[in-house]
Amino acid sequence: MELFDIDGLKNYIANSGLKQKAIAKKAGISESAFSLIMNGKRKCSAEEYARICSALGLPAQRFIDSKRDAS
Repeated sequence: MELFDIDGLKNYIANSGLKQKAIAKKAGISESAFSLIMNGKRKCSAEEYARICSALGLPAQRFIDSKRDAS
C-alpha cells in the first residue's frame, strides 16, 4: 500500500510551476521513473520520496498519507 500522498505531491508540483524534469534531476531520479511515479504507474520508494521532498525543499512528512493503514 502506498503510504505517500502522491496526489498531494502532484498538486503541489502543478501549483508551484516547477517542471517535473527539473525536480527529477535535482532528486537524482530518472525522468521516466519520476513520470511513472507521478502517474501512479510505479510505486515510489521511501528513498525516492525523501529525495523528491528534499529537492522541493520540503519536510518528508509533508506528503505522508496519515489516513492509510501502514499494515
